Amino acid sequence: MAERAKDQREKENAKLNELIKHHEDLIPTVMKTQVMVDLYWRCYAYGDELKPHIEFLDGIMLSSTRDIAPSCVENVDELIERQEKSLVQLQTKRSVVMDLIDKGKKILENPDKPRFLESHVQRIEVGWDDTKSKAQDRLKLLQETKEAWVGYAENNETIAADFE
Repeated sequence: MAERAKDQREKENAKLNELIKHHEDLIPTVMKTQVMVDLYWRCYAYGDELKPHIEFLDGIMLSSTRDIAPSCVENVDELIERQEKSLVQLQTKRSVVMDLIDKGKKILENPDKPRFLESHVQRIEVGWDDTKSKAQDRLKLLQETKEAWVGYAENNETIAADFE
């Protein structure tokens, strides 16, 4: 009976040692998976963090690129005021957007980064630059339009005086 218990104990120990070795072999794979899960979690969280800022930039871009046809100086003044507010909002968000761009570039340094991350970073970076330049261009255009309306009003009075 003691002989049989010894054989069984050796078999069970061999099975246990085999199981322990198998688990030890899995540790590197589990660690790599853990790192990848953390990286992907950060990337998806970054994408979620970008969404409201991209929507904000899209809104400013839309207001800066839609067609306008001001009918008088007062309309131009109102449009200039709105555009100046948009530029102030952009300037207010500047530090947040720059921090997000830097954060994305830091995550991009990881060689195992997901493919979609680069497009996210590029979208916010290009979106920021385009939106800011279009908003500034629109403000300049509106200011030039105002000058044209003022010139028109002055010359209109001169022409009317000449006819009288």
